[in-house]
Amino acid sequence: MLVVTGIFEDKQFIPDRPVSIPQKRKVIVTIEEESITGTKSENKWREIGEAILNCDEELPGSPQPVQFRTIAEMGAL
Repeated sequence: MLVVTGIFEDKQFIPDRPVSIPQKRKVIVTIEEESITGTKSENKWREIGEAILNCDEELPGSPQPVQFRTIAEMGAL
């Protein structure tokens, strides 16, 4: 027996991870009473984004540009 978890959204079941189910396989669907507004990772990213947008902390100094190594410099390593 295989248990697949996920969410039902926009008339589709979206599994938490990819799964391959053979055609014409008998399945049992159990629907939990609990409703969610998004996946755990979506909620965490949303919280991080909101925290950044709502942050009023001022950083001292001025931003310094980042200089990336060239392909030639990478080859010399």
